[in-house]
Amino acid sequence: MLRNAKRFIYVTVRGHKKKTTMKRLIFILASLQLTSCHAQTNEKKQFETDSKDYLKIVYEQCSKPDIIEVESTTDGYIEVEYLCDGKRYEIGIRNNTLLFSEHSVNLNEIPLDKINRKLEKKYQGWTLDEVSQVKTNDTTFLKVEILKDGIEQNLYFTNDGKWFKIKPIDISSTLDFNAVERNTMYKSAKYKFHKPDSVYEMPDLLKEVSGIALSSENIIYCIQDEIGSIFAYDLKKQEISNSYRFTDIGDFEDLAINKNIVYVLRSDGNLFVYDFKNKTKISQTMLQINSLNIEGICFRDGYIYIACKDALVNHIDSKRMIYRVKANKLDNIEPYLEINIDDLSNFLTKNYPEIGITKILFNPSSIAIHPITNEMYILSASDRFIAIYKDKQLINIIPLSAEIYYKPEGMSFYENGDLLISSEGDKKGFVTGTINLIKNE
Repeated sequence: MLRNAKRFIYVTVRGHKKKTTMKRLIFILASLQLTSCHAQTNEKKQFETDSKDYLKIVYEQCSKPDIIEVESTTDGYIEVEYLCDGKRYEIGIRNNTLLFSEHSVNLNEIPLDKINRKLEKKYQGWTLDEVSQVKTNDTTFLKVEILKDGIEQNLYFTNDGKWFKIKPIDISSTLDFNAVERNTMYKSAKYKFHKPDSVYEMPDLLKEVSGIALSSENIIYCIQDEIGSIFAYDLKKQEISNSYRFTDIGDFEDLAINKNIVYVLRSDGNLFVYDFKNKTKISQTMLQINSLNIEGICFRDGYIYIACKDALVNHIDSKRMIYRVKANKLDNIEPYLEINIDDLSNFLTKNYPEIGITKILFNPSSIAIHPITNEMYILSASDRFIAIYKDKQLINIIPLSAEIYYKPEGMSFYENGDLLISSEGDKKGFVTGTINLIKNE
């Protein structure tokens, strides 16, 4: 996005587009002597291929489109806004497949009285802004945008004005989770991951909640991808109770708490330290890790643990690294755990034969340590698995349902072992961000 242009640059590593800062890139280039020519060639070819594919789908929808804007993400999602016969349309595409089509509608085309009555009961003080109709491969529904105090929220209704609960439209899962729940390894984890005890739907401001850390029984600190603020979310009131600005925009992935100190991790390895007792005391340290994508962080017994999402630059692609550093000595980082993805795949083949998976990606997005067992939980959002390690040995893997955990990005434990897992919503806003509470059995 243009607003990030002065702070971030993009490079392609192993065919994947990565966002980083110039400082981080210089560090990697100096230590590993990389060149970017091949990366730029791959990126150009990929862009040309993607452009050809999405234009074909656009012209299938409208013979003479007036394209207004095209946005894409690093995971292959493309969104196109265009005019067709004077009406505005937006379509979402992934893997050369049309996911949805959305177009504006006039208020006289919708059951406005029914919708307003529902808003008066549940959303007093909110103002109805825009209404559009969304069509997927199996249904159509209304998206209603409402506003209050500068905050926007999306609500969904059937075409005749009833509440509509939508499911993720750009994912599919072939796993049989009834079989997974009967599996002895799954049961041994002592958590009913697919039957959360509580589900908290995040407001639109935290739709892209990328990390959480438990502050107290009812307050969770949250971070979201693009805003340099720590948000306090009140579980009891189910609302944002406060926010604390520590920097401007960025790509923030996770956070950890040590008493009154909060550590916020940016994807390029920049660690922000925020002191709640002295809110003007904000520092930052660039962690010396040869990675372009660092996503997970947690605090335990004086140490900060950091998880790299991808393989280290110029290292074996089937390895992922966990580092740790003393909280009072951030310049002395050390390797802690090497994750071998082949070991994870073999574990699944042996212990979960019913799901038929022989190879996984495993890109760590969050990390947490169980307060009672000291087991390390490492979460991968890309393929929705939690790998559990005890004394640096793999002891279990938990598959997560895509319908419950759309994009699981954060974890945090209560002292009694109850587990919180946060999940981002989709880019379009059809699926809200959530925090799921799973109690320790």
